[in-house]
Amino acid sequence: MKKAIIRKNGITLTENCQVADSFFTRFKGLMFRRSIPDDYALHITPCNQVHMLNMRFPIDVIYLDASGTVVKIDENVQPGKICKTVKNAKSVIEVTGFYSSENNIRQGDMIEVSLTGGNI
Repeated sequence: MKKAIIRKNGITLTENCQVADSFFTRFKGLMFRRSIPDDYALHITPCNQVHMLNMRFPIDVIYLDASGTVVKIDENVQPGKICKTVKNAKSVIEVTGFYSSENNIRQGDMIEVSLTGGNI
């Protein structure tokens, strides 16, 4: 998978981001993993809905529109849940549960996802 850096207002939130942009990587997402590091993020594009089937831990789902604006945050989504479709979302960022509140990410914030050119 491709690597990326995630920034909010020019401040780096994480350099430990993978980009899921193929059918298989988008479908698999974080399924079957036991956990993810606190600084890890998965950017899924295109995407406007997620499911938590075959998940083992809660996550925050940050929905972004085409310009990178946060249009919705589902915080601490539990395994087994299917989230509602977010009409204006073009991509999502999946992170550990409560990551959004711990990093002061709110609806309306601008998030930049920049590819680093490498692969993981």
